[in-house]
Amino acid sequence: MAYNCTPIWRWTTCTVNVENRQRSAGWWLVLCILSSSVLSAQLDSTFVETFGERSRINGGIRYRDNSAVFSVNDREELTLTNRGLALRIGGRYRWIGYTFSIPISDLGTGSELGDAKSLGANIQFYRNTFYLNANVRRTIGFERDSPDRAPEFREDIRFLNALLFGFRILNSKRFSLRSSFRLRNRQLRSAGSWLVGGAVARQVIKADSLELPLREAGTSVIDRFSQTKIGTGVGYAYTFIFGKYWFATPLLIAGPEIRFIAFDPLGTEREVERLRLSARVRGRISVGANGIRNYIALSASYLPSADNSDAFDTRVDEVQIELRIGHRIGVKD
Repeated sequence: MAYNCTPIWRWTTCTVNVENRQRSAGWWLVLCILSSSVLSAQLDSTFVETFGERSRINGGIRYRDNSAVFSVNDREELTLTNRGLALRIGGRYRWIGYTFSIPISDLGTGSELGDAKSLGANIQFYRNTFYLNANVRRTIGFERDSPDRAPEFREDIRFLNALLFGFRILNSKRFSLRSSFRLRNRQLRSAGSWLVGGAVARQVIKADSLELPLREAGTSVIDRFSQTKIGTGVGYAYTFIFGKYWFATPLLIAGPEIRFIAFDPLGTEREVERLRLSARVRGRISVGANGIRNYIALSASYLPSADNSDAFDTRVDEVQIELRIGHRIGVKD
């Protein structure tokens, strides 16, 4: 499977080749989640109000923070950071939905020593019976900062971060995730649901040469580091209704995760470390007011990932915060 990115302005063309192991797990996850649509039932109108294909307009601001840290003994050796703030304008007319994202700022993550290039895509499906998120981002050029040398910009460093994450909503009759995180419906009474899902993640860092300290002693020069993570989990989400319009929806899902780690020392064959098992927790929350015609909500998601290998530690965090404001057209109070 290949993911091709079209050049835009100064962005370079990129291709992401997914290994067979991750590809099989990804398709298995998608099929399991999408199969829930066959078993979907009608929403209970006493708990959830639907608006069908009503036209609407919406806007807002989205903050994104993707970072990766490679360290040994709690000492940071290589930090890769990519943050951004974007204005979002969208809406819906009949059955066609659209959203435009306009970058506002990189929030100071650009380097004075050089210009980084980043290209990403994020697709989310909020359905009555399931949620599915596919996220891919490739960044070229980073400022390397380590305790024993002056900061330098390395345009040869390339970082790929890909995630496929989703879950089924078991109580889809009375609980609507779309009401809180996309405001497509409106939750009328407090309700919750158990969630069953999983995730497949892939992270790859490449460079002409990259010197990293080893956990035991000395250093190692590598030109590629990769890890594939496959996990499953069970969680719960609940929407609290306050008054007529206000709501708060926390969501938490946790479970085991297996990891496949490999890195390429410069000039030698690839070293594959042993299979690793760890626990993983992911959380989301949304608060706001969802009226019949107008709505506003502040939502946040946090997808942390901390991994210990025989050589060094890695930590990848994905944080997203979004303010959404909208108006439904043609809906009577």
